[in-house]
Amino acid sequence: MQLLYPFGFLALIGLLIPVIIHLWSVKQGKTLKIGSIALLGESASATSRSFKLTDWLLFILRCLLIILVAFILAQPFFKTKVDEQKISGWILAAPNELNQVYKTNQKTINSLLNLGYELHEFNLGFKKMDLADTATSNNVNSQLSYSSLLKALEYKIPSGHTAYVYADDKLNNFSGEIPKISYNLIWKANLDKDSTKFWSTNYLGKAYEAKSTTSATTYTEARKSNLPSLSVAIYEPSGNDAQYVKAALNSIAYFSKREILVQNFSRAKAKKADIIFWLSEQAINSYQTELKPNAKIFTYQKGKVENLNNATLQLAKGLNDETLVNLYKRVEFDDQKGVLIWKDSFGEPLLMRNSNNNFIYFNFFSRLNPQFTDLVWNDQFVSALMPIVLGGEKVADFGFETNELDQRTISKNQLLTTGAVNALSFSKVEKDEPLNRLFWILAFLILLLERILSFRKTNMNYVKR
Repeated sequence: MQLLYPFGFLALIGLLIPVIIHLWSVKQGKTLKIGSIALLGESASATSRSFKLTDWLLFILRCLLIILVAFILAQPFFKTKVDEQKISGWILAAPNELNQVYKTNQKTINSLLNLGYELHEFNLGFKKMDLADTATSNNVNSQLSYSSLLKALEYKIPSGHTAYVYADDKLNNFSGEIPKISYNLIWKANLDKDSTKFWSTNYLGKAYEAKSTTSATTYTEARKSNLPSLSVAIYEPSGNDAQYVKAALNSIAYFSKREILVQNFSRAKAKKADIIFWLSEQAINSYQTELKPNAKIFTYQKGKVENLNNATLQLAKGLNDETLVNLYKRVEFDDQKGVLIWKDSFGEPLLMRNSNNNFIYFNFFSRLNPQFTDLVWNDQFVSALMPIVLGGEKVADFGFETNELDQRTISKNQLLTTGAVNALSFSKVEKDEPLNRLFWILAFLILLLERILSFRKTNMNYVKR
């Protein structure tokens, strides 16, 4: 027997209660009849105390009841081996899609059920279903990615079983790497008949027409936009950080086909600047009255510099997929309010966006310097700054678009089973058999017996009085 939650045995501390109750015995003193009035007088009531266990049967029953409660909390189970002949597998489908899945795969599913397969939800918990659920299921599908569900299934389905999963294999349903699994995965994709989708979207001031197929999603600029030029002012009293920013701005201008005028900061130029890179710990407050309304300000934050080991800079979702951006130093975060844009690998904010005094601030808790991070040497530097320069009104602008019409599918090679357990090694397959029901029944019977004996004892004491 094994336990799922061993700390449930802390409930055994409750054994002290029946021990104290039964160990402490208090009896009233006896009244003696006398034959002389000379012995009459006021006397104090006497009691007798002794330390000995009383009512052994009730004591044992109450201790057993507490022990059973502790076992129930610990959730005991047996690992039982499954015979080769009983090995089958699971059929998994989303509850809301079960009706359609059964209609289109009725013959296959019936054959699998006849072979001993079980029907389960492809959802958190993997609850068992039956075919009657095809007409009544209204459950909402899980928000977990398929990658997470496949990993969770590893701890539910017996090792060596086969899992038939009926679900679409669209890429936006997966996140991260496909986990290593020890069961046999057979993925049955349910694709729409029309596997080509179109939609329109706006990104950083431009309109695009998107076309998505199972192999790729492409974006084409819908119309040439005559957007106004941008004015950028860079303030850096010392250092070389500005040269990295200027190089990134030139790349952004080339990519977006938009004119970007880059100048060194001055009071006169600040009045016309759309974006200001304030690469200094000095406060910019004294210049705020000179700035253009609604200007975007990227500013260094002042504070204690912390050295980091094995840390990375986490950019927006999708930007860190190819290479890691190392982070060597950072400025201690001061718990300021705002929208998180970048963070480090420990979850601490690195870039926060907030609006104040008619300006949009991007507060950076590090430096655009190779001594702090190698972001400035990375190709992702341009992608990371682009939303600040060209957009930056929404957090979504800092990542890649996720559209439900995206038809790209995951590579079939990624869905191949790579588990270490051989599918034919059925003799080693084990199944968890929970014992909670047995302990609940025993606890109920003991509680019933304890109540009967306690009631009888109370009545007997009442009759004696």
